[in-house]
Amino acid sequence: MRELLTIILATLVLSGCAGGNIFSKLDENLAGGDCPAAIALIHERGDAYGSNEQLLYLLDAAMVYMQCGNLDAAQEHFRSAEDLAEALWTESITLNALSMVTNDTVLAYAGEDFERVMIHLMSAIGYLQAGQPDEALVEARRLDTLLAIYNDKYEKKNVYKEDAFARYLSGILHESDGQWDEAFIDYRRAVEVYLEDYRTYGTGLPEILMADLVRAASAVDRIEDIESLVPGDRIDQWTRSDDWPDQGKVVFITFAGYAPRKVQDMVVVPTFHGPIGVAFPRMVVMPPRCSHGRLNLYGEDHFFEADLVLVEDINRIAVKDLDDRKGRILAKAIARAVAKQVAIHSIARSRDNRDDQRAIEAILNLVNILLLERADTRSWRTLPGRIYMTRMHVPAGEYSGELQACGGMVADLGPLSVEPGTTRYLFRDLRYPVPVSVETTQ
Repeated sequence: MRELLTIILATLVLSGCAGGNIFSKLDENLAGGDCPAAIALIHERGDAYGSNEQLLYLLDAAMVYMQCGNLDAAQEHFRSAEDLAEALWTESITLNALSMVTNDTVLAYAGEDFERVMIHLMSAIGYLQAGQPDEALVEARRLDTLLAIYNDKYEKKNVYKEDAFARYLSGILHESDGQWDEAFIDYRRAVEVYLEDYRTYGTGLPEILMADLVRAASAVDRIEDIESLVPGDRIDQWTRSDDWPDQGKVVFITFAGYAPRKVQDMVVVPTFHGPIGVAFPRMVVMPPRCSHGRLNLYGEDHFFEADLVLVEDINRIAVKDLDDRKGRILAKAIARAVAKQVAIHSIARSRDNRDDQRAIEAILNLVNILLLERADTRSWRTLPGRIYMTRMHVPAGEYSGELQACGGMVADLGPLSVEPGTTRYLFRDLRYPVPVSVETTQ
């Protein structure tokens, strides 16, 4: 009995979800436009996350700094999160052994596979906000490499083996740099991933991407290579469009909604020796309150408008990513249940009386269900649930930007200057009315 009490005590000390409690307050501060309070909360209550949730602290801090415009601090925390996630990917043998007779919350949270991938995507967008497109391109490449590593590891391949939006973003960056061959390759692969893999997530092929692919194919004389991907009549249309002598490009990226949270499901099986519980996590998706919008650009002689299009449904990726590894989760949960039964049976057999043995087994199985058997429901709560984007090719000149979003919200994006051959990056988080809109030029 002493051994089990030691395990229970260790579990109560090592487990916890403090980060989830802090998230609600962070979200409240950001929703109220109070960045100083959000940053102060991260500083003052960072230790409340606990030693096993340091990755979540770093990720939440990075997103708070990114939202509030402190982009250097955001990248510092993204890098620290990346290093920690990599280190935690190979878990301690000792703690793994303990988790087999308690639960996974005794392990330091290493993040879901998709969360570790999203570190690079969020970092890339942060670099664009800071006017560092070269660094953003590096992050897009590292994201692609990391996905390849994960999918090489698993016998059963995941659906999330390439990121279409990261590929699209990489193509935009190559095009902005005049590297048309590389842009064409990225655009074409992005189209293929949207058509093949992203259908599982219900994310359609963005029409703006098809137009970009046609332009890139025309620039490198490879129209024939895309005829199987793009209808012929659209090829003719997009080859002729957006052709001003002096033009620049505006790329607008928005975040909407929150990434899904995990909840616990449990199967309880009654047995002669007492109830046996097997717990496992499930993703709960919260549809974004605001999921559509339109970018308006007002110039002296021109007016342009473009609807935002869904380019990344992190919600669906998260659900499918967890579903892909459900077999591995259940296998470990069942193995853990067996290990616990062996331990409980061993403790019960220390008594000579058979009735006492059965009573001890029943009590310890009940204690296991009530105190020990827990699914790991930790997750990156400040991550957005969806990413929307649009882009425009416009004549060089001075413009004022405006976002028309759901519910009649109109956000002034301020003045922007578009120079010939440059790309202007605009950002807005539809979750928070923080009066900060960052624009950069490449």
